[in-house]
Formats: sequence, structure tokens, C-alpha cells
Amino acid sequence: MNAVGAKQHQPQSAGGIIDTLQSLIVAFVFAMAFRGFVLEGFVIPTGSMAPTLMGAHIRIHSPATGYEYAVDSSEIVMVQQMGQRRADRPIFDPMISRQHPVMAIPGATLAAESRMGDRVLVLKYLEPLTKPARWDVAVFKNPTDPVGEAPYYIKRMVGIPNETLLVADGDIFTGAPDAAVDALHIERKPEFIQRAVWQPVYDSDFEPAEIERLEAAMRQRWRGSPWRPSEGWDTRGKRAWSWDSTAPASIAWNNEILPLDDWNSYNTYRRDIPLYPTADLAITAGIDAADLTRFRSTLDIGARGHIFRFALGAGTLTLSVIEAESQKVVSTAQFPVPSTSAGNPPSARPLALEFWHVDQRLSAYLDDTLVGTLDYDFGGPVKRIIASHFGRTLEQYIANPTGQRPTPTSMEWRFDGSPFTLRRVTVQRDLYYRPDFLSANNQFPTNGTAISGLAFATDPMNPARLGPSDHLMFGDNSGASKDSRLWGRSHPLVVRELENDHPFIVPREMLIGKAWSVYFPAPIAMSSGGRAFIPDFGRLRYIR
Repeated sequence: MNAVGAKQHQPQSAGGIIDTLQSLIVAFVFAMAFRGFVLEGFVIPTGSMAPTLMGAHIRIHSPATGYEYAVDSSEIVMVQQMGQRRADRPIFDPMISRQHPVMAIPGATLAAESRMGDRVLVLKYLEPLTKPARWDVAVFKNPTDPVGEAPYYIKRMVGIPNETLLVADGDIFTGAPDAAVDALHIERKPEFIQRAVWQPVYDSDFEPAEIERLEAAMRQRWRGSPWRPSEGWDTRGKRAWSWDSTAPASIAWNNEILPLDDWNSYNTYRRDIPLYPTADLAITAGIDAADLTRFRSTLDIGARGHIFRFALGAGTLTLSVIEAESQKVVSTAQFPVPSTSAGNPPSARPLALEFWHVDQRLSAYLDDTLVGTLDYDFGGPVKRIIASHFGRTLEQYIANPTGQRPTPTSMEWRFDGSPFTLRRVTVQRDLYYRPDFLSANNQFPTNGTAISGLAFATDPMNPARLGPSDHLMFGDNSGASKDSRLWGRSHPLVVRELENDHPFIVPREMLIGKAWSVYFPAPIAMSSGGRAFIPDFGRLRYIR
């Protein structure tokens, strides 16, 4: 029996090894097929999508307020690698000032803190299951340099096939393939996309803890919050702003302290990037009123020759668009405030307010619930450009769109009727897609004659006409992104193989997939200057 059992055991053992190898081979084949056709990982090399996705960067922590943000590390690291010695690097706190540093750090120390870019999972386009869609963060091959050192790019898809597209005052306008410019309409982002792309401007939670120490570091007096209070209201250095009277009070934005523009903290050490005023903003606050039934709040955003008003009071929310010069009401809408908010007793939690002015729409949220919206239209992107550049003609704009900046935005927030306290007052701004000029430096000589003039899709007299397989890609960090509006002609290989010689676009055949999640955020080190190898798991996130 033992001998027979031994003879029977040997072939089973050999068969088990073969079965295991076969299983491993099959699993490997399936894994490679899955990687090739369904899901694949990519590393973000640059900051063209910041702050949505981070390329190589350094995380800066302000000692004045505790505010933390990421900055591009490429130039800082390059200087150190070249052996160039430079004075200490200034450290800024974007919640306080972009011009006056709060401290300085040696360049070598700062370079040692550099992290790699985020690693993302990309869900490949598998029609008809998954198709390219506007606002996708997409990975693709660059048609101007398909065999270069950086063959894969990642940007946001703003243009899709068979449409006319124009960038005007930072927004995207589209229409039918043969549409006239005046017939183009604005493209609004879905709410979940919009919430993901808001970029911080100010947050009252990050007030300096020690004003005297801050002023010593800045070597000047701190000017206080960019929200300037009315007389008798002391908000300096406080995170909760209280008004103990039923008399009117107000706060007004000071653009000299923090301008309402398209500045991106990731570009802190790229001081040569010009900035564009923007009016697409989200203003939020927690309001604890002694008597909500009597409390009234009116926020005015002044831009584009109009006042965009959010008025809350007496259980009603009123949204209005008003001509600034004549004070004529262009459009208005009223909405009842949900009883869960208006009827709260004084002891209830603060009322959470969100006022959005974005993509030619006013939206108001109370306690995370959308109360009402009001859409408006200038009659096309050309009239929008003229409205945004007060006192200048379309001809002046076309001659120099990078010099003819939009008129700065103003904001005033008024209150009365009840004592109240404001907490967590924040201002955020939307993506802003810039105008630009084409440059031979951004185009490859091997692809043919360089194209000159205004950047693609930014000339109001010559909007982009996208063909059946054309897609247009822009970065979220518009000031530091080599977008497809600047690329020029496609590589001869692309023209020959895909039979598509349209410049500035990405053909459907070169799209890889949609960036789905950051599965391996830039790692952190256990000690300052040490080797970074621990994934920053707190920054795992879906990509919107």
C-alpha cells in the first residue's frame, strides 16, 4: 500500500507544479490584458493640472497661519543640481500676501523636500462602455510629438468633436459646427466637477496666530484680511467675526491685499506669469445669527458691467443681475428658504451659506442644499468680452488680448437686522482659460511651418471648428500649461497614419483614457530631508 501510494503521489506533485505554472501564466496574461485594455497607472510629471493633480512639488507649511500648499519644485531642484548657490528662498503664505514672505528657507533645504508627482489610475476608453466626454481629465498621446521623451500627456478635455468652440474671458463657449460666433453658448460644468476645480483664494480660518511675530518676519505692518470691515467692526486677527448690533454692517474685498485673479499657489516661484482678473467665484460662510427671522444678508459681486446680487432675508432668497451704471434689474428670481434653515431657533447650529457666480449662473446653497439658480446671457462671447473689458473695443482686445486684461472684480457683503457671527469665510475661484499668442518656440520645426497669430480657439473672429475626431485639451493650471491651443501642427507621422492634419487638436485615436483616481499620492519622508517612500494616504482621491 505504501509503495502504491508513493507511485501515485509523484505524478500528482508534478501535475500540481504544472497547474500552478499554468495558473500563473493565465493570471499574467489576464493582468497584462487588463493593463492594456482596461486600467493602467501613470505618473504626473508636471504641474499643468495643478492643483487637481500634482507634478514634482514641495509642500509648504506656513508658520504664520498653518496654511499648507504645494509649489512647483522643478526650478528649485535644477538650481541645486547645477551647483548654483542662491540666497534663502522666501516662503509666502497665500492667505496673507503673495508679495511679502513670512520667512525664508535655504534653497538646498527646500530642494531636499521635493516630492515626485502623483500616480494615477487611468480607465481606458472602451466604447460603447466608456466614451470621451467634456471635462474629463484625459491621458493621451501628444500629436505634435508622439515619439518624443514625454509621449503621454494629461489635461482636461474642453472641446469635443463636431462643434465650434471659443475661449472668452476664461470660459468655454460652444455651438454647432457651422455656428456663428454670436450663436455660441456657454458650457457649464456639472456640480461635482465644479466643486472639484474650485481653487482657494482666501480662508478666514487661516488668520495669523501671532500678529507681532508675523509683522517682524514681514518687516512691515500686516494689513489684515482682504475683507475690510465697516467702521466699528473689529475683525483683525480673529477667525470668528462678531457684530453685536442690529445696525447695518458690511465687509468689502480689497484687491490690493489679495487680488481676485487666476493666481495659482503652485506657481509661487514662477514670478513671471501674468495674472488675469476673474469674476467666477464661490463665497462661503457659516452664519450664527441671534434671530434668523430678522437677519438679512446681501452679497454683491461687481463685474462685466453688472452687479450679481445674492439677497437673503425674511425666509426668501433673491438672485438678481443688475446693470451697474443704470441700476436696471436685468433678471431676477426668488426662492423660498427651506424651513430647516429659516426656522432654526437661535440655539441652532450656524447657517451654512454658499454663493456661486460661475459660468454665467448664480447659485445659492443653504446647509448644503441648492436653494435656487439664475442663468444669464450677454448674447454671445463677443459681448461678454466687451462687457468684461470696460471702456475697450473688440478691436483693441483682438490686437492685444494678453495686455487688455478684464476689469477687476469688486465684492461687498452687507448685513443687518440681528447680531451675528461669521465663521469660516472662504473665497474660491473657478478655472480660467487664458488668451495667448502663438509662438514658434512652442511648435516643432519638424512638423512644418510655424503658425502665428492668436492662440487656437481664442480669436473671437476665428473660433475653432472641431472635426469628427477632434478633441481640445487644456490644463487646470492655465498660466503654466502648454495647452493644445499653443501646439501648432501635428507630427508628419500622425498626419500620414491618421489622415488628420488639423493643428492644435488631439485625434480620437490618440486618446488613452480617463484619469480615474490618485492611487499613490506623492510619498512623504519620515524626517525632514529624508528619503520619501511613504505614500501620503490622506491624499488618495477620485479625479473629477
